[in-house]
Amino acid sequence: ARTNRAATADLNAAAAEIRASAQEQAASVEQQFAAVQETAATVDEITHSGAQISKRATEVIATAQATAQTSRQGLRAVSDTAKAMDAIREQAEAVAGNIVSLSEKTQTIGDIIETVNDISERTHLLALNAAIEAAAAGESGRSFAVVASEMKLLADQAKAATGQVRGILGEIQRGINTSVMLTEEAVKRAAAGKTRSDTTQRTIEEITARVEENVQTFQQIVASTNQQQLGIEQVMGALQNIRQASQQTAAGTRQVEAASANLTELAQALMALAERYR
Repeated sequence: ARTNRAATADLNAAAAEIRASAQEQAASVEQQFAAVQETAATVDEITHSGAQISKRATEVIATAQATAQTSRQGLRAVSDTAKAMDAIREQAEAVAGNIVSLSEKTQTIGDIIETVNDISERTHLLALNAAIEAAAAGESGRSFAVVASEMKLLADQAKAATGQVRGILGEIQRGINTSVMLTEEAVKRAAAGKTRSDTTQRTIEEITARVEENVQTFQQIVASTNQQQLGIEQVMGALQNIRQASQQTAAGTRQVEAASANLTELAQALMALAERYR
């Protein structure tokens, strides 16, 4: 009987130990399950944040690409403007060259007019001398006097005409000088515009290069975020497996705890029975 009581006591003690161990294991599994749940929630937040980052980066890429396209269009417009400025400058320089050539020709005409005026003055003087000689010759020099008078009249008309031409040439020369000044100013402005266009072109090129670099950077961010999302999905799958395993372990632990409780009750019943027949 004492042997039965001892065995029953040992069985009761073993059942109690098993139950205590099962309870500890159940508590540990519950803590593990809670940790897995918390980790899963954190990973889910990371997944959501990563998706938002990827979406925002994609939007930034679209905006940056549109900006780069606009910059390239602006670059082409500036390049066309620079070419137009070069053409204007070349045309202005050609016009300036033609005006200078015209000025030189006008100067040559002026020199010729001076020569004609000098000839007119000498002809006028000769006509005066001829008239004096004709008057001294009397009746025989009358016809010569008529010719001398006509020569004087022609010389006076030629001198008056050369004076008018000289005045017109002076006006032409002043107009040429003004045109030269305006043309030179146009050349300077075209050159200044070309310089500004070149500066603007370099600035737009730098902006375009930086925007394209930013596009590449954000594309890398999107690619990295997508890879991160794949990794997070794998982690979520692993956590789901751990959660299922924890749930199964918890269920098994509860079964062990229930079995140990039944075993304890059985041991206590046996001890009571042994006491009754002692």
